[in-house]
Amino acid sequence: MDLQAIRTFCRAVETGNLTAAAKALHITKSVASRRIQSLEDDLGVRLLARTTKGVSPTDEGALFYERGQRILDDLEDAAQMVKCTEGNLVGNLRITAPRSFADIFLGAPLMDFMHRHPELKFEMNLTDERVDIIGGGYDLGLRITRELDDTSLIARKLADMRSHIVASPAYLEKYGTPKKPEDLRDHQSVFYSNVETAKHWRFGTSADSEGVRVKGRLTCNSGQMQMEAALAGLAIANLPRFYVHEALEVGQLVPLLEDFPRPPTTLYALYPEKRLLPLKVRALIDHLASWFGRDCHACNL
Repeated sequence: MDLQAIRTFCRAVETGNLTAAAKALHITKSVASRRIQSLEDDLGVRLLARTTKGVSPTDEGALFYERGQRILDDLEDAAQMVKCTEGNLVGNLRITAPRSFADIFLGAPLMDFMHRHPELKFEMNLTDERVDIIGGGYDLGLRITRELDDTSLIARKLADMRSHIVASPAYLEKYGTPKKPEDLRDHQSVFYSNVETAKHWRFGTSADSEGVRVKGRLTCNSGQMQMEAALAGLAIANLPRFYVHEALEVGQLVPLLEDFPRPPTTLYALYPEKRLLPLKVRALIDHLASWFGRDCHACNL
C-alpha cells in the first residue's frame, strides 16, 4: 500500500473534506481522490462515505484510520530519531498563530529559533480567525483564550496575558467614566467577532465569574480596528495589553475599572495528540515557553 495514499486518507478523515485534505497536503483534489480510490481498490473495501457535505469514514474506514494513523506516527517518530538530535533539528513545521499577536511578538523568538536550527523549514499561517489545527495539518497552533474548548488537542501554557478595558480621554469627557462594571451597560463598546462571549465582559478571578452584558455599534475580527475605535472616541474597548500598551503610556487611552479583578487570559501552544511528540515540535514549544516566560513583562504581555 502507498504511504501517501494512507496519509491522504487519514487527512480526509480528520478534515471531513477532500478539498481541505488536499490543501493541507499541497496536492490537488483530483490527486487526493485518486489516492484514496487506489487505497480502497487495494483493500477491497470502501473506506469513505461521500456526500454533498463532505466525507466520513465507513465502519471499515474508522478501523483502518486508527491503525493507519498509528503507522504514520511511528514512521515520523522513527525518522525524527534518526535525523534529529537536540542540536540538529530537520524537517518542516506548519504553525498557525493570531496575526495581531504574531506581528508584534512572535517574530523575535521564531527568528532566534531559526538561527539555532538552520535545517528546519517553516510554514506560517497568521490569522485572527479560529483555525482547525488538526484539519489544517498543523504541527502547532498558538491561541490566546480564557477557556480551552477543543479536547482533541494537547495544550501547554506559555504565558499569562494581561488585558485592559480602555477608552480615550475624549470619550470619557463626553460620556463620563464608568466607576463600576455595571456602569458599562450605559456605554458604547466595540466587540471581537471571533469570540462567542464578546459582548459579555467578565469580572472576578475565575473563568466562570459573572460579567456585564455590554452593547455597541461595531463588531469586527480585528483588534487593531477595535483600538482605532477607542482612539477615535467612539467606544470602550476590551483588549490585550500588547495592543494598547503604547497608547496607555502616552495617554491616548485610559485604563478603566482596574480595581476590579478579571479572569486571566492565557497564551497556549496547542498540538494534536500523539503518543510521541516530534522532537522539532517539542523543541519549539520549549523555546517559546522559555522566551515568553522570561520576557513577558518586557514585551507587555
